Amino acid sequence: MVPDYLPTPGDALAGKVALITGAASGIGEAVARIYAANGAKVAMIDIDTARLDQVAADIAERSADRGGEVLALTGDVVDEDQVRSFFAETLARFGRLDLVVNSAGRDSLAPPITEVTLEEWTKTIGPNLTGVFLCCREAFLVMEKQSTGGRIINMGSSSTKVASGPGHSPYRASKHGMLGLSKNILIEGMEKNIGVTVLNPSHVRTPMTEIIDRGLYDGDLPAYTDGWLDEKEIEEGLSASCIDVSNVAEAALYIATRTPDVTIPTFSLYPTHKVLRYGMEV
Repeated sequence: MVPDYLPTPGDALAGKVALITGAASGIGEAVARIYAANGAKVAMIDIDTARLDQVAADIAERSADRGGEVLALTGDVVDEDQVRSFFAETLARFGRLDLVVNSAGRDSLAPPITEVTLEEWTKTIGPNLTGVFLCCREAFLVMEKQSTGGRIINMGSSSTKVASGPGHSPYRASKHGMLGLSKNILIEGMEKNIGVTVLNPSHVRTPMTEIIDRGLYDGDLPAYTDGWLDEKEIEEGLSASCIDVSNVAEAALYIATRTPDVTIPTFSLYPTHKVLRYGMEV
């Protein structure tokens, strides 16, 4: 479980309703926890039913006295009918939708392009780009009918803007594409009070990075890391060199609490030791 990193849980999101994909672990779980701890009603979406139910029950117990309420829904962001269904169930339960956080995604530490299979490409583009499109479309359909509009946070990466090493082309293509989609709908949402932010965390300690330290990704696929890791990461291990996931959750809370007259197109954060690689380009 993600530890309680809020010294004083508050009411910054009291009365708000959030839908978070990929909410059973990693960044999605951390965002669900901080939103519920600040009084939001949270619809948690994930394909891992067992993990989702466990995390949702823990969050509900911890946040009940602060007005937080949790709805756990199994759903696949790549399935159009399932996306429509979990948005509809959220509305039926809570009556409105103020925040959507698209955190569901797949890492792809694939080898150079000549060795990338169509299956690998499709498995990555699906949740990282198509799923974001489907959820953003449903969010707009709901939020444009609300006078208060809403906010969408799409979880990006340093890979939305840079290529930090060879390989990984499916992942970088998916994140670059998601950034392009987000830029476009930011303009479409301007007159509708719908804000769109791409939150770009890089090298965050999650279950994904722990798998990479074993030389794998997506469970049991060999990770291509040649030229990607820096000296600190090679020496200490990737997970030990990452930033804590709480940093990303707190950034997501900050974005969620801005008033409609404030636009945050992108928000980036990464380990300080990556400055020589990323600089201010991320």
